[in-house]
Amino acid sequence: MKRGKPDFWLILITFTLLGIGLIMVFSASYFKGYVDLQDSYYFFKKQLVYGLLGLVLFFAVSNIPYQFYRKYVGIILFLSLFFLLAVLLFGEVRNGARRWIDLGFIDFQPSELVKLGMIIYTASIMVKKQPLLDNFKRALLPPLIVIGLVSSLLVLEPHFSATVIIVATCFVIIFCSGARIKHLALLLFSGIPAMILIMLTSDYRIERLHTLLNPLSNPNDEGYQIIQSLIAIGPGGLTGVGLGESIQKLAYLPEAHTDFIFSIISEELGFVGGSLVILLFILFIVRGVLIALQAPDQFGTLLGIGIVTLMGVESIFNLGVVTALLPVTGVPLPLISYGGTALIIKMIGLGMLLNISRYRTKKEKTGKRPTVARPVHM
Repeated sequence: MKRGKPDFWLILITFTLLGIGLIMVFSASYFKGYVDLQDSYYFFKKQLVYGLLGLVLFFAVSNIPYQFYRKYVGIILFLSLFFLLAVLLFGEVRNGARRWIDLGFIDFQPSELVKLGMIIYTASIMVKKQPLLDNFKRALLPPLIVIGLVSSLLVLEPHFSATVIIVATCFVIIFCSGARIKHLALLLFSGIPAMILIMLTSDYRIERLHTLLNPLSNPNDEGYQIIQSLIAIGPGGLTGVGLGESIQKLAYLPEAHTDFIFSIISEELGFVGGSLVILLFILFIVRGVLIALQAPDQFGTLLGIGIVTLMGVESIFNLGVVTALLPVTGVPLPLISYGGTALIIKMIGLGMLLNISRYRTKKEKTGKRPTVARPVHM
């Protein structure tokens, strides 16, 4: 395949989101850094290092032909399972969950790497299963077993939000690969009750659902974060109280620089700033889908769709949580929230998408409609 120039708009959107993230991480964390660590720049400096490392990997990965990952999909799947087992055996327990491995220089969260690994695996196996798509057992059952195994390991941590994100992302890849509608309906009707059952078997998940429906029922405990988030968003108005002028980040809103950073964006930059961030994510999704559809082969299309879906689902989850539309899940806002593993892995994934853009067809310039992976069977 002849390699062309990378997609300029994808680079621009990525840089813009990353820049907004660095600014807002500093704004949302300087008080916490000063009070807890006597260094107002502590979280900003770490995020800056993560961002620079992410940029290096972003451009490095963009020069690796995306077909490389299909050749080593077995190793990628093995490493994903290995890290999930490692975190269960050796991971640190925080807030009742075992999700992190302390590497000294960074707290590594294997679930972030597994998300990308499962995208590569699902895209690869669905290309391989194209001749067998009419046969549920031979085409869909093998990847479903692997997805189920990974989901089970995540539930044991427990990390229910990562489980839902991975299942949703893989489902979209399977759908776009051309799976039959009746098979997909069967997955939905069997998968959704299973997810609900898992959610209802945990007291803290039931409590979070109850808090979502009525945050004021427990305002000093489970409902505290949601209430403080809404208090931050409300006074923002049209243009906000001003960059750096947030009141809620002064020890009122927990996780202000991580999961609830959008609340601070809304408070300081108002409706205009919050809408700009949402618009950037929408533009990314649109551009990413166009890149995926113009990929020269089906693996490139499915891989690109998976990366875009992951970013989109995580963005929806985070925005839903901070606006009290979804229960608190602990999902960071991609490229914006503070966090080393999430930021670095997202930049690697975006580097893969940028590489796909190097090999896209020229149908966009001729006005011809790009060829999709495969039509969906009825």
